[in-house]
Amino acid sequence: MKYLLSGASGFIGSSLYFKLLELGHKPKAIPRDNLFNYFKLKEFLELEQPDYIIHLAAWGNHSTQTDLDKIVSSNIDLTVRLLQASKNVKYKGFINIGSSSEYGNKLEPMNEYDLPETDTYYGASKVATTYLTRAFSKQENKPIVTIRPFSVYGDREAKHRFIPTAIIAALEDRKFDLAEKPMHDWIYIDDFLNGLLLVADNAQQLKGQVINIGTGKQYSNLEVVKTLEKIHGKIEYNTSKRLRLYDSGYWVADNSKLKSLGWKQEYTLYQGLKKTYDFIKGT
Repeated sequence: MKYLLSGASGFIGSSLYFKLLELGHKPKAIPRDNLFNYFKLKEFLELEQPDYIIHLAAWGNHSTQTDLDKIVSSNIDLTVRLLQASKNVKYKGFINIGSSSEYGNKLEPMNEYDLPETDTYYGASKVATTYLTRAFSKQENKPIVTIRPFSVYGDREAKHRFIPTAIIAALEDRKFDLAEKPMHDWIYIDDFLNGLLLVADNAQQLKGQVINIGTGKQYSNLEVVKTLEKIHGKIEYNTSKRLRLYDSGYWVADNSKLKSLGWKQEYTLYQGLKKTYDFIKGT
């Protein structure tokens, strides 16, 4: 199968690229320049005639990325451009990568039918792309599905992210700042990719829908560090009360829809952290 990926150079995108190669598929990155030029993008897509389009390109999911104009142009405008440019492509599935940030703060597992209540520009832009892709799917009868990832971590994650930061600090025997209380539904990259490809395989029956990809379990930042200590040994840190706008004391997926497709978690938090730790230690 031929897969075209936007955002192929990112953590999830690059991991997916190599996963597809291992499975014997033909992944290809959509050239960045094409993404911002409708006519070049349309020509490229119609020439390639992919079986699947995986739309991962986004901006604003890091705490330092706050420019509203760039969030809108990189997320909303780009998604609309990709939808329109691929309108005449007879793909088997178009997977739009949304975000669990769309939900905002909840007090129970986040369900795909919950009202989005995000308070962040990034989350709001992702809500917009979810509704736009759903409308496009219905209006044009296209097999488009939105995936909402929860907290994906793993081998190729950027070094400034929480888990790589903790591991690198531990390996260098130095302290780092830790906000202990925020909760996340941490999902190892391989489990996430298995879920993504399962959704892609079922895109025709799922068209217009939203699917959470998370484990259904949540852990605090402190619990993550304590799990890492079982792998590394004692880890020193400075307790920090500094929270990001999207930090929450409750953040977990209702993954019933994903499980109904046959998805099963293969990596526990310990197993995923061990693989991530070994990868970083070996680099």
